[in-house]
Amino acid sequence: CGTNPGGPCNETTGIGNNVACPGSTCQSAFHTYTMEWDRSVSPETIRFLVDGTQFHSVNASQMDATTWANATNHGFFVILNVAMGGAFPDAFGGGLDSGTQSGVPMTVDYVQVLSASGSGTTPPPSGSRDAYSAIQAESYNSQSGTITETTTDTGGGQNIGALANGDWALFQNVNFGSTAATQFVARVASGAGSGVSGLVEVRLDSRSNAPIGSFALANTGGWQSWRTVPANMSSVTGTHDVYLTFTSGQPADFVNVNWFNFGH
Repeated sequence: CGTNPGGPCNETTGIGNNVACPGSTCQSAFHTYTMEWDRSVSPETIRFLVDGTQFHSVNASQMDATTWANATNHGFFVILNVAMGGAFPDAFGGGLDSGTQSGVPMTVDYVQVLSASGSGTTPPPSGSRDAYSAIQAESYNSQSGTITETTTDTGGGQNIGALANGDWALFQNVNFGSTAATQFVARVASGAGSGVSGLVEVRLDSRSNAPIGSFALANTGGWQSWRTVPANMSSVTGTHDVYLTFTSGQPADFVNVNWFNFGH
């Protein structure tokens, strides 16, 4: 999250915290250290717990959208660091004292990564899809960069989210019939930060084909503040694979999608 010294997360003095291990010292017994990344709330929040008790949290509103995306929108490593001292622990833990001993090993029992389960995801349908009925976004046949999460939108179910530049979802065998479709409609929401926006695009049969329609979206008031947005598009008939693609000049997430359909 930035660079030391300073940076958007104040790496020297930090937006961190510390707590004594409950029941026994951190050195004398095993304790369970937990980090929860909650993307179901707005703003997104990361919580820190020891033995099930939360002692700290950080949320996306505490920094700019690009910094949050840089900290969260990538793969992760678990780093077990036994270094002692330095500006950051000095600021929050009081620094080294007479009880500090070098050369003491860290003993780790286990490390696990868990993902909370939501409500059932709509599976891809067999056969063709009706272009003029709501196509649930989570019923994709293939995707890159998306997550599914429970939606508070009318009708419940799930939406796809965490959509940023370069992400996409594929919906196969969408039947437009013999009367041309000329409109694309999507149910979308955004809690993107100031200055963050992007395009929701429709492409046919290949992600490398030019979009046949698109609309721009910025913050709608929150990641579950839904709007139905129409857009004109080139005329389409017949059956096609439909790609929703997402394009932005910023790296941060900019849109969630609940459903979409087409019209004449």
